[in-house]
Amino acid sequence: MWLEIAVAVLLVLGLAQSVLLFHLWRESLQLRQRIELLSHGALHAFTDVPTSMLVSALGRLERQLHLIEQRSPPARQSYELAQQLAREGADLEQLVSRCGLSRDEARLVMQMHPGNS
Repeated sequence: MWLEIAVAVLLVLGLAQSVLLFHLWRESLQLRQRIELLSHGALHAFTDVPTSMLVSALGRLERQLHLIEQRSPPARQSYELAQQLAREGADLEQLVSRCGLSRDEARLVMQMHPGNS
């Protein structure tokens, strides 16, 4: 009878130990998952966000540069026309209306390229 009680106590202890080990194993899996999520989030916080911001900023700059390059020839032509008109003696209002210059730009062109008067 003592033997049967000792075997029963050992079985209960073994079962309790198994339950405890199973519980600890599940907690360790959960902790590993949380650590992975935290390390993955930290990795993205230091690399992906700045990289994506740089890529989007670079894209915006490339689009702006492309727009400026498209607008350059007409602007250059209007300045060349303004220079020619200023040399021919055109007044400020003519440079503004015909070349699309601001008044200050027209004054500057007239100062840099005085007419034959």
